[in-house]
Amino acid sequence: MSQQVVLVGVDGSPTSAAALAWGLELAAARGAAVEALQAWQWDRTFLGMVVPETPVELAVGARHGVEAELEKALANRPAGSAAVPAWSHTAEGDPAEVLLRHARAAELLVLGRHGQSAWQRKLIGPALGSVAGICLSRSTAPVAVVPPQARPLPPDRVVVGVDASDASLRALRWAVQHAERVGRPVVAVLSWQLTSLPTPPSARDSWVPPVEEWEELGRSLLDQTVSKVDGSDAVEQVLLHRPAAAGLLESVGPDDLLVLGERGRGGFTRLLLGSVSRQCVEHAPCPVVVVPPRDRSVSPES
Repeated sequence: MSQQVVLVGVDGSPTSAAALAWGLELAAARGAAVEALQAWQWDRTFLGMVVPETPVELAVGARHGVEAELEKALANRPAGSAAVPAWSHTAEGDPAEVLLRHARAAELLVLGRHGQSAWQRKLIGPALGSVAGICLSRSTAPVAVVPPQARPLPPDRVVVGVDASDASLRALRWAVQHAERVGRPVVAVLSWQLTSLPTPPSARDSWVPPVEEWEELGRSLLDQTVSKVDGSDAVEQVLLHRPAAAGLLESVGPDDLLVLGERGRGGFTRLLLGSVSRQCVEHAPCPVVVVPPRDRSVSPES
């Protein structure tokens, strides 16, 4: 069986350096290899000025840049760390399209979180960069988005958002499998409101059942979902009466890993990325893995 590859998108920024460092340790724990990939494009003009570099010069610069970034990341790994097969690669094209194309053969795509300048983050708060947003919406491989402050260590816990949807069940299965490979516990969290759960059987016309019945229903849905995965006895279950994103964000710390399905019970199917997943990716203090639907097809443009 061929070795699995963790693909890390790099661009020379501090955020991509954090993603690469984290991706190397994740690959080491999973027994995988790492490919550091940088995309480049040539345009004769930039802000109305002629760019002097030729495509050949840009390609050489990109290759040297990604080689240096990978060499630095490998040199900065803690002493005694398990060896990780790693190589660098460059490709010409739109960054999102290049990453999506190469991610077809990867077991995980790792990206840094912010595509913003420091003043933009201060002005509007953290936001998802356009490349990460496109990859989350279209990748056929799970996508990990790593905040710039993430430490390149195995997580304390693998926390997964559950809502009884097929998307969350797929995320839970990925989380359990990953936790087994890295030797960490799994916590399944169902964060609910009245509007996010099915109606209890006792509801009649305008009569709303007491909150205890909704809570019992939520606990039943959580238990049913967890029971569908192998190793369910080892999964800790947490039920929270909170908005979904708020509950999940409150459940994780900087040394955890949060795993989500791309879209759960809530939201509109026309959205490319579920609102809960987007909020968690943008605001979580820890890396977030978003697991795509099993039947996602590769779009022609990728």
